[in-house]
Amino acid sequence: MERTQVFVCEDTQEGIFTGIYEAYEKKCDPECTVIRAGEGGDLCLFSDYRTVKPDAGKAEKVARTLRRRFGEPCFEQLCLALASFQEDKAQAVYRTVAEGLSGRVKGNLIAHLGNPYVSRTFELARAAGNESHHLLGFLRFSETEAGLLFAQIRPKNNVLAHMMPHFADRFPGENFVILDEGRRLYGVHPAHRGWILAFLQDGPEKKDLKYAQSELQIQELFRSFCHKIMIKERENRSLQRQMLPYRFREYMAEFGEK
Repeated sequence: MERTQVFVCEDTQEGIFTGIYEAYEKKCDPECTVIRAGEGGDLCLFSDYRTVKPDAGKAEKVARTLRRRFGEPCFEQLCLALASFQEDKAQAVYRTVAEGLSGRVKGNLIAHLGNPYVSRTFELARAAGNESHHLLGFLRFSETEAGLLFAQIRPKNNVLAHMMPHFADRFPGENFVILDEGRRLYGVHPAHRGWILAFLQDGPEKKDLKYAQSELQIQELFRSFCHKIMIKERENRSLQRQMLPYRFREYMAEFGEK
């Protein structure tokens, strides 16, 4: 019986792409290969474990191959799936890629939902994409005394990299920062320059900053407006939770305290 090869990768897109590269470089059978993101998970009998160090060059080669073979829309779906918080994301994407490279799939790879790994990848990408889409509307910037726009979020999925291009395109002349509080990941956009991501364990949070007086006044006016337009007799808490879950409200000015 062939032993299972387990590639343990860093829980990043670069780390997982590196694991996929090494699995193909070693000509591993996808049926007996597991790509695992992060150090967690149970150990399996009759398995060989390999620790994979992220390699930007190898990851870029995988990205180029995926774009060339499957197209940009499919590549974006694979990246969204890798942004998921679910533990099986790396294996789902690896087996989806293996299915696509096998030559058995015609047309759009992600539409081949009869394959359980493709179906799982589609499900992960849809969940991450939905959360990213919601946050584009729910995210609230606040202006500091220094003129910096600062926003704070805590998404389930690692979607900050998928959100930054949207705001960089709309605020090219602004200095702004978006903090993913749970991952201590900062999206930083200097005015008229490209954006970057940075991990800062002890970086500033919303509560640590001093905001412009005009910003505080606008927030208070907005809160008052939202309360004034509410018709108490038509209040529907169940529908409110459906349209705007509680987990998004913590960082929205209109739900803050006076």
